[in-house]
Amino acid sequence: MKTKKIITSVITKSFKSIMILGILMAILGVVAMVYPEGFGKVSVTAIGIFMIIGGVLRLLFAITSFSMGSLLTRYLYGILMIVGGAWVVGNPDMGLEALTFVMAIYFIVDGLTQLVYSFSLIPIGGGMYLLFSGIIGIGLGVLVFMNWPEASTYVIGIYLGVKLLIDGVTLALTGKAVYKTAQLQS
Repeated sequence: MKTKKIITSVITKSFKSIMILGILMAILGVVAMVYPEGFGKVSVTAIGIFMIIGGVLRLLFAITSFSMGSLLTRYLYGILMIVGGAWVVGNPDMGLEALTFVMAIYFIVDGLTQLVYSFSLIPIGGGMYLLFSGIIGIGLGVLVFMNWPEASTYVIGIYLGVKLLIDGVTLALTGKAVYKTAQLQS
């Protein structure tokens, strides 16, 4: 019984944060849909920058290697990340095509994950929202594959925007449903 009260307390306290996160995700989704080309290029550029930063960190981390083979492998991997990141930043359109392909895979895997997870949430509330979101994610992934690479300039912004909007609304509604269930349990 004490555990149930603790869980209810945690859910009650985190409810507002979940709702705010869901609303912010939905707003970001709308921004992405309004300006899809810019959102896609910004996404690719950000990924390129993170690759460069990751490569530099990899090079710094290589110093901790215990063997020459490990050191060389880490240096090679760090340099590869830096070169790849610089290429993505310098060629955002080609990077956008590659990112579009990766995002199609992401949408499908994320959709399948949400689909499976939704069945465990149905008994406590909110599972139907996650089920719907998962189906949308799988559908978006299939649509991306059907239009790849021609639609790469705008598809990331639009589809990622739709996905963020739906995930944001889903998060907010799921949080609300779980909150109501927790309140009934207490």
